[in-house]
Amino acid sequence: MGIRGRLSLIRTASDQRKLFVCTKPYQYMIARLIKQGSEFEQCDILILDHFYEAVDFCKKTKQTGTWHKVMYFDDGMLDDYKLKLNPVEKYHFYHSWKHFLPAMMEDISMYSEVFLAHDFVAVEYAIMRKFSSEGKKVTIFEEGYSNYINNSTHETLIMKGLKRISPWLGLPGGYFGSLKWVDSVWVQRPQLIIEDLNNPIRFKAKPLPMQLTEFLQLPEIIEEMYILFPEIAEIDAHIQGAEVISVVLTESWHDEIPDRDLYVNQIVSKVNEIVQNEDSLIFIKQHPGENLPMQWDSKQIVLLPKQLPFELLYLIMKKHRLKKVNLFSFGSTAILNLYHLCKEDGSLDIYLFGESMSRTHYMALKFPRFCELATKFHVQFKIV
Repeated sequence: MGIRGRLSLIRTASDQRKLFVCTKPYQYMIARLIKQGSEFEQCDILILDHFYEAVDFCKKTKQTGTWHKVMYFDDGMLDDYKLKLNPVEKYHFYHSWKHFLPAMMEDISMYSEVFLAHDFVAVEYAIMRKFSSEGKKVTIFEEGYSNYINNSTHETLIMKGLKRISPWLGLPGGYFGSLKWVDSVWVQRPQLIIEDLNNPIRFKAKPLPMQLTEFLQLPEIIEEMYILFPEIAEIDAHIQGAEVISVVLTESWHDEIPDRDLYVNQIVSKVNEIVQNEDSLIFIKQHPGENLPMQWDSKQIVLLPKQLPFELLYLIMKKHRLKKVNLFSFGSTAILNLYHLCKEDGSLDIYLFGESMSRTHYMALKFPRFCELATKFHVQFKIV
């Protein structure tokens, strides 16, 4: 074989390499599912510092030996800065994407495609634009229930109108993946997008290459999850012998609550009121985006690690054959996912905290949208 032939083979092999970008552990799990289900071999992953102990998570990811290359990038307070900009300033901010492109992404000749979870996170936007500018595929993969709804929280007619035309101006719109640079959107429930005639990404929606249930039953995946999240073994020890547990999912906006300790006690009281068993274990799973710790005065409470994808509770439920899990949430994708995993055995009761526990305007706007989505997915829940 001549030199040209050998170079062609090398180029073909390198063109098959994929890049995944993650900003939270749940996204990592979906990225890993895509790699497994699509049988991708040569894949790199870039972890952005958007969640608690991201650096440590990056180290553990390297230990799994799953990825060709594991990279980490601290994008600091870039997105906090972006949120303070007015529409004109945001236009110039996003179109200056080359300024916040990580140095490691300057040369992407080895990649054929990028998979990322957002189109509005500044660094992910820059990476997306870089790939698209070089004619490479851009795929958005499931980030959470926000993939299925309009995420705009603007209320004035002017801002609603601007958000609607944002994708035409090269700015992220109310729906993830509505930008012209995004080729497809891979999610667990594409039918919820396709059936919504008002959703601009309905022609881009595609199913993930395998079901989450199937993925979490693979022995090699279970082993990998225990490497990435050794805290699962600690949870195993807490649950030993229990038949019923309750779990509370908090949200990133809980950092904004001034009387956090009192608020946590109110949550625990509400759970005990519903469950009517103050001896039953209550696990509190803080959102990975929360920075402030939570405190309590009860042996009844056990803290689940922030970085643990809540869906991995399924592994614990199956291992210990729990009869019932009472799940309390303010509206989280994890509910949809865990319900899908457990709906056949009826081991999950779902309670959504409504007006009695809401504290922010953002919550008031997004909560009804989540309830509508959960109803479309035939999730049975009670608002408390």
